[in-house]
Amino acid sequence: MTNRIKSMLCALLLCVAAPAFAAGNYTIEVVIFAQNSYGAGALPYNASAPNAQPPATSGARYISSYNGSPYSQLEAMPSSSFVLSDDAARLKREGYQILWHGGWFQNVSTGRNPEIRINTGDGRVDGTIRVDRSRYLHFKPNLLLTRNGAQYQLKQSRRMRSRELHYLDHPLFGVLVYARPI
Repeated sequence: MTNRIKSMLCALLLCVAAPAFAAGNYTIEVVIFAQNSYGAGALPYNASAPNAQPPATSGARYISSYNGSPYSQLEAMPSSSFVLSDDAARLKREGYQILWHGGWFQNVSTGRNPEIRINTGDGRVDGTIRVDRSRYLHFKPNLLLTRNGAQYQLKQSRRMRSRELHYLDHPLFGVLVYARPI
């Protein structure tokens, strides 16, 4: 009788704990870096140009500064957990400027997920990043690089596989992103 009660309790605990370990929990790590020279074909982003839209930051959510403060479905990742630190160091050695390196834990659902606000504090990079999921993860940065008074926009949607390094390119700056399921 005691074994039967124990097995029923274990089954009940598994049913209750299963949603907490549901698929969709990821760590997302991002390195934003700038090339040191202007690339050919790089034109300044003109917010007054027809059909040009600045990044939508009004609905953006802020992540904590690596202190682990939880938000609804986001939590900043401590720098000790970064897997792109060697890549960032190599970029720096090769003469690139690391503009922002950060990461967060996120439950990526198939619905609309919150945007992450990226702001370097010195005004060089500002914008948002959204990570969504359907069959694949989708990484959607909408970032502005300000350089010498001009702004350059990186707005893409990239289908990603988890546990693979992805690179998004612009003539003046780039983004490395790595998503890992928890």
